Amino acid sequence: MNIFSRMMISIALAFVVLSAGSHAAAATIDAKAARTLISDRVWQQQRRTGPGYVYWSWKSDGSVCLRLEDKNTKCDDTGHWKLDGDRLCFEITWYQKSAGGNSACVRIVDKGKGRYEAVQDNGLTFFEFSVAE
Repeated sequence: MNIFSRMMISIALAFVVLSAGSHAAAATIDAKAARTLISDRVWQQQRRTGPGYVYWSWKSDGSVCLRLEDKNTKCDDTGHWKLDGDRLCFEITWYQKSAGGNSACVRIVDKGKGRYEAVQDNGLTFFEFSVAE
C-alpha cells in the first residue's frame, strides 16, 4: 500500500470516529420530551444578523407568539403549533414568509448544556435556541 492510500484510509477513519462522537452528543428528543420543552416555554434564538434575540413563546393551547426585541413585550407575530410524532410543526403569519420560514416541521436536537437545534427533515438546521423560561 502506498503512502497516499494509507493517508486516505487514515482520513476516512478519523472522519468516521469524529462523526460518531458528534452524533452521540446530539440526540433528537422524543415526542414526550418535545412537549415538555415546548408547552408554556419561551425559547431564545440568537438573531442571525446583529445582536439580540428572537423569542418564541409556545403555549400549551397550541398558540405561539414571536417577539423580535424583548420577551416581555407584545407579540410581533402569532400563529399555531402542533406535534406530528416527534416533530414540532408551526405556522406564523408573516415573519420570514418571503423566505419560506414562517412555517416548518422540525425535530429538536439536544446539543447539551441547555442548547438545542431545530432541524428540518433534510438535516439542515432551521435555527438554534436555548430555553429562556
